[in-house]
Amino acid sequence: MSGTSGLPSQGAGDPRFEDQDIAGIGGNPIPHLDGNAVAGPLWEVFRIDIVAAIGRCRNCGAVRAFGEALVYADAPGIVVRCKSCEGVLLRLVETPTSFWLDVSGLSYLQIDREGHDLA
Repeated sequence: MSGTSGLPSQGAGDPRFEDQDIAGIGGNPIPHLDGNAVAGPLWEVFRIDIVAAIGRCRNCGAVRAFGEALVYADAPGIVVRCKSCEGVLLRLVETPTSFWLDVSGLSYLQIDREGHDLA
């Protein structure tokens, strides 16, 4: 709902925008980065380079390299959205003691075993 008018906000009810606070609205989009922007934080969790991993969006079924995803980092955590439908693929929040990772927007994530650094 928008402020005081009682009318639904632009984009309300659209399944692509379950996170209305970060979805942006037409004419006022929230700037995003590509999937490379989340490589460092996800390295902290997985200890592999995730950018070349192939993932399937649970919302639209698109299969793409993770590096093509839209990354929104201007929040308490990082939100990664599908480039095809803008559905949420992944959320990552880091606290002083924990990582909170939600990958419920991915049907799968295929990670190549060759070429990753095990350091």
